[in-house]
Amino acid sequence: MGFQGIPMPVWAKFAICIVFDLIDMTVGRLMLGVAIFTDVANALIMFALWGPIGLFAAWEAVDVTEQLDGFVPTNTLLAWAAHRRSTATA
Repeated sequence: MGFQGIPMPVWAKFAICIVFDLIDMTVGRLMLGVAIFTDVANALIMFALWGPIGLFAAWEAVDVTEQLDGFVPTNTLLAWAAHRRSTATA
């Protein structure tokens, strides 16, 4: 089955994802010089939380202006998708 992320309650993972999205939506848009590093770190954290599906968060590194990805709650969407996937296979 492979790596499915850190064994934590789903509500805790979901809360972490919401916090990271809020940071990305507010402060993340202002850090133009280090944004690529924060986006890659974010993808690695999502990988640790959700497994391989968390790497989809790396798409935010493509937006070098940091204007578009702040409006898309990628981490929350990943949490929702991973939770639905886990409940569908259970």
